[in-house]
Amino acid sequence: MTGFLIPTAVRRAEHVAPRTASETDTAADVVVLVPMYRESLETCERSAAGMLRLDHPRERITVLWLVPEGDEPSQLPARTAFARLATAGFDPRSRVRPVPDMSPKGRALNHVLTDLDAYDVVLFLDADVVPGPTQVTEALQAVGEGVDIVEAFEFHESRNWVGRAIAAENATHLASMMFLQKHLKTAFLQGSSLYVSTAFLEKAGGFIEDEAEECFVWSMFASRLRPRIRFLANVSYGTPVDELPTALRQRVRWLRGQLAALRHLAAPELTPAGRLALGVTAASIAAQLTVLPALVLSRRGSRTRHIALAAVLLEAVRIAHTAATPEWRRLGIGDGWCTLLAFELVQGISGWRAVLELVTQHKVWHSVRDSGHI
Repeated sequence: MTGFLIPTAVRRAEHVAPRTASETDTAADVVVLVPMYRESLETCERSAAGMLRLDHPRERITVLWLVPEGDEPSQLPARTAFARLATAGFDPRSRVRPVPDMSPKGRALNHVLTDLDAYDVVLFLDADVVPGPTQVTEALQAVGEGVDIVEAFEFHESRNWVGRAIAAENATHLASMMFLQKHLKTAFLQGSSLYVSTAFLEKAGGFIEDEAEECFVWSMFASRLRPRIRFLANVSYGTPVDELPTALRQRVRWLRGQLAALRHLAAPELTPAGRLALGVTAASIAAQLTVLPALVLSRRGSRTRHIALAAVLLEAVRIAHTAATPEWRRLGIGDGWCTLLAFELVQGISGWRAVLELVTQHKVWHSVRDSGHI
């Protein structure tokens, strides 16, 4: 979802002049954790190619691809693609690592978090996301300056209007999360390309192990420690999603994870401001789910219709405000800004499926990399 109606904050990304690997603290050891659950060979090969393009010294990078134990459909493509990395000079601890359980993803990550003391920084990376070649170097530079968490914006290279609308959606969502972080001191991080210093990770603890979106909740809890967070201008590249049904399935899964986070509203790790921030995101989701039905079903001239029309107008202004920000304009999203509002309204209707799945505890994995789900 997009942070529907949540105001956006303008915070220029850090345009750090990247130093070469020889100029950076080459003593920094990085471990890259990539959960690989039944990914295609193409996705695994794309991830491997992304690792090979990183400019940080390979002997200082450990790549761990996490796969479920005994699951051949997950292990075979991962091991096949990983063969390129095994002989490329990465830290010899790099490997395809089976873990007992990968459902949910937070549990898969927790299986290895206790073994990371030897590293300086952990990069949590989604299987379909490739970091920019100099991104690790820039992230390490930020951590060396005292930053605890570095997040890179996930950009989907667009081939049609759906892809460009998704790029606009990601930008507006992140701008709204920046607003909440700035005013309520609560971070809501996406987690698809996230760097965390191991020193801070030890203080913050591991991930929740339920259906809630793990990095969303983890960052919310970690906010009690007042981490220093930096957003990099150096983007990560997600696999393009160009089909509307596929995009909507993905957002059903995300929405289900965000709604499940409401179960943690009373958690002791959440600050009062954090509870308010979580309530704001819940109100945003409720507004997005109900605005189109209110427009269609309410009587002409009724108060309900007027409120719904006002919400649509305010959302259009919010999108336009984000589109005018130089930091996002440089990405060349183009007509994605114009189609985003319609995309959001359609999402609102499909989002009711997420509500139904959450209420009925009907857990479905909505695949993004194929035409169905597993």
